[in-house]
Order: sequence, then structure tokens, then C-alpha cells
Amino acid sequence: MIPKLYFSDKKFLYYLIIIVFLLFFLWISTVLDHPSRNFLDFEYHSGKFPVHPKPFDPRFPPPPHGSNPMSFEFNGGPPTQYGHTTLVYLIGVVSSLLFAITGRLQSVEKEKVKSELAFLKAQINPHFLFNTLNSIYALALKKDDKTPDAVVQLSELMRYIMTNSNDEVIELSKEINYINNYISLQKTRLGNTVNIIYSVVGNTFGKVITPLILISFIENAFKYGVNPDQTSEIYIKIDIEEEILTLYVSNRKTFSVQSDSGIGLQNTIERLKLVYPNKHALMIEDAAEKYIVNLSIKIQ
Repeated sequence: MIPKLYFSDKKFLYYLIIIVFLLFFLWISTVLDHPSRNFLDFEYHSGKFPVHPKPFDPRFPPPPHGSNPMSFEFNGGPPTQYGHTTLVYLIGVVSSLLFAITGRLQSVEKEKVKSELAFLKAQINPHFLFNTLNSIYALALKKDDKTPDAVVQLSELMRYIMTNSNDEVIELSKEINYINNYISLQKTRLGNTVNIIYSVVGNTFGKVITPLILISFIENAFKYGVNPDQTSEIYIKIDIEEEILTLYVSNRKTFSVQSDSGIGLQNTIERLKLVYPNKHALMIEDAAEKYIVNLSIKIQ
């Protein structure tokens, strides 16, 4: 009745049925608990049948002298049982309501988390596409021969996003391959203007991770750590040891004008809180000349 009535704005009908059932159980308890005793008491006190007095039963003392014999039923008899029955019944009703409401709240919370993750991913995907298209546009302006290769690399990246970004987890090897393609695309675009030191250490076999959870930190280094007029250096290391994945990203700060507000990075931080609660450690060092990210995640 709780999902069909209580959660469907039919609370009055729900409470009415609860009261009707309570009265029914009280009547049942009266009939089943003392049927023979009630009948004999009625015979004895009403005088309809001049039977021999009943033997004294210490469990049921006779009514006080001069009192209404029928009031015996209200002095230590069924009313006590009524109270017990009502108490047990109400405990059952309240417990059922609490369990149902708790389950409903948990369901709503799960849906809220899913909606938040979907919203964050929807922001990350076009954000990444916008930045990468800018990179290819820069190649096209210079009429660079690497432009076709960059388009192919971008198509591989977008295929990964379209195919796997909505999955809860994905093979770690596929995520690493996606990062490899992204860095290759950046090397194609930047050429020798930046020194990129990139390495992956450890075994990815049999391990899974939430997709697109690492790329924002790497992308952030290229957005804010590259300037053709300055010496640029980006250091990226992914270390996989047992159940712990560590991402270390370091870039020298440049003073180029950026049009982005860092929404991708902030969204990734929020996703980490939602997907890996108490299973990750993130340290960001924002110094005067260097930006460092050290992220550890407990993966499966």
C-alpha cells in the first residue's frame, strides 16, 4: 500500500485503511485470546443460567462488590491486550514506512548522482572537442602537411568518446591508448616548440577505470603550459602498481592569453568525488612558475 497509496498522494486513503485494519486486529485479538472466558463470564454475571459458581482463579479476580459486573472486561482484561496489539501494529506500520522512505531516498540519491555525472560528461566532451579543433585549425593555417594525420587522430579520439564515455568503467588499456592518441595529436600540433616527457609504467591487464577521468589534468597542462615565445616543458607520468594508479603532471606556467575558464578540470574534480569517494587522493600545487598535479586512484 505504501508505493501505491502513500507515495501517490493518497495518504488519506492509506491512513483510513490502516485504521480499519487496526480495528479488525483488535476484534480478532478479543475473539481469539479469551473466547471461552468471555462467554462464561457473561453467563455467570448475567444470571441467565443459574450454574454453580466458578472456582476462584487467581489470574482473574472477581469484580469489586457493588460494581457493574460487565465492567470486569475493562479492568485488567482485554484492554491490556488491546494496548499490546495496537503497539505491535503501530510498530509494524511505522517500520514499514521508514524502510520504504529510506529506500526511496536512496533511489533518488542514486538518480541524482547519475544525472550529475551525465551533466559533467556532457560538458567535458564538447569542451575537449573545441580545444582539439583549435589545434587542427592552427595546423591548417600554417598549411602543415601533418594536418590530415591530425584529423585522423582526432577521429580516433572522438570515436572513443562517443563509444565509451557513457560507460561506468572501461579497460584501463583503452583509456591509456586514448591518452597516447591525445598526446600524439599535441606533438603533431606543437612540433619542437615544447619538450614533452611522457611515460607509462606498470601493467594495465585486467584493470578498469572510469573513462575520461585523467585526460582533463593532461589537457590542462597543454592549455596553460605551452607558449611558442617561451621555453615550454610538460612532464606526464602514469604509474600503475597493484590497485593504485598514480598520475603525475607538471608544466611550467606561461603567460599566454587563455579564453577558457578551466571548466573541464573543475568538472573532473567533481567527478572524482562522485565516482571515487574515499578512493582517491588529489594534490595540486599551483606555484608561481609551475603547476603540478599528483593524483592517486584506487582502481579495480
